[in-house]
Amino acid sequence: MNPASIRLAAAVLGLGLLASCASQVPAAPETRPAGTAPETRPADAAFPRSVQVPGDPAQKITIPARPQRIAALSPDAAEAAMELAGPDRLIAVPASSAGASLSSHAAQMAKVPTKLPPGNDPDPEQIISLAPDLILVTTRHGGERDAQAALAEAGIPMIAIGNGWRTLEEVKQNLTLLGSALGAESKAAELTAEIDRRARDVAARLGEPERRPAVAILSNQAGRPFINAADVLASDLVKRAGGDLVADKIGLRATAPVTAEQLIAAAPDAILLIDVTGKGRESFAGVLDDPAVAELPAVRDGRVTLLPARISYGTGGVRVADGLEEIARWLHPEEMR
Repeated sequence: MNPASIRLAAAVLGLGLLASCASQVPAAPETRPAGTAPETRPADAAFPRSVQVPGDPAQKITIPARPQRIAALSPDAAEAAMELAGPDRLIAVPASSAGASLSSHAAQMAKVPTKLPPGNDPDPEQIISLAPDLILVTTRHGGERDAQAALAEAGIPMIAIGNGWRTLEEVKQNLTLLGSALGAESKAAELTAEIDRRARDVAARLGEPERRPAVAILSNQAGRPFINAADVLASDLVKRAGGDLVADKIGLRATAPVTAEQLIAAAPDAILLIDVTGKGRESFAGVLDDPAVAELPAVRDGRVTLLPARISYGTGGVRVADGLEEIARWLHPEEMR
């Protein structure tokens, strides 16, 4: 057995001993402020329960009790868990989740006890040592897929989200799935209903737009401007908001660093900047300030807008409806009055 396996096995054994000891400690009596009624969740509190997790193959995950120590390994899952369960039940989230550009709950995220290191390569030993009773991962991230295999050996209930939070439909599916896993079905139904209601309102107000501007979507998540492919949530929002995608026009298959030449050749009608890092429009200056790019009609005529990732990426939760409305107002101000 190699050293890493030995350490992982020791961590799993320690987790088992911790759980055994905990089961022998009498439960503390419930306390609450005088004059208040106990919290009731008749429809949401039935545990143990089995949760069907879509995937290839699909999995049935048994959750023995309402999770109280949730480790969310990706920003998108962390944001959804925060909206569904609140801060008191989260014990670990990515460090990036405490950034106001990425999260609508940055202040609450900052109070979560453990911040996982930047990037998408969580350390299984660290996660196990936290003694979580539920782990949330998003398997589009390679590092999380690798960690998933090691964490599975620990026997901790784990929800592995296989889609990429790339569309409103996927966001709603994930909120529903996590609502079931967390014992928060009513809250999940409330959030998905709000997304549906606001998306229908935008569609009704736009109708069939006479023009659909071609939109280039740029983001700054890796320290330099990237051009986004069609498989990100912002792309779905643009299409629902009455725009077309430059990514489709130029056959872009994967999000990648953008060059001035590429943007000039794409000739977008409008440019949407997604601020992941909180560094604002200045972080896109390397491309937008290129003299030839500055002469593009989209740039010259001011058809460039900046949105925070917290309302336009998969970390948005119910706030993606804000992003949809903002983009629709930007592209079609007359219809969205």
